[in-house]
Amino acid sequence: MEEKNETKDAEIINEKEVFDPKIKIDFRFELALFLILGFLLGVVIKTEATKRITIGFNDGLVPSVRQAYDFEKINEELAQQSAAAQAASDAQNNAKSNNNQ
Repeated sequence: MEEKNETKDAEIINEKEVFDPKIKIDFRFELALFLILGFLLGVVIKTEATKRITIGFNDGLVPSVRQAYDFEKINEELAQQSAAAQAASDAQNNAKSNNNQ
């Protein structure tokens, strides 16, 4: 019996066209994990930034209001009080030293 070897048109299989469904699922799973990780990282950065950064979006639009305390006046008054207290203590020290002599 003779076997005949017939040559048929060979099909060329392009490796790029063959998709393994498991690889496709893994890619989608990794992509979903990256999206979730990015979202959580964004939330963490935002909460830490709100704790540390105190400027607001509309701060430039808020009209400035005169403060109830004038800090320069308070500093001047404290300087005068400390100078008066220093002068009083110097006077007491001079009086004690004059009494001791």
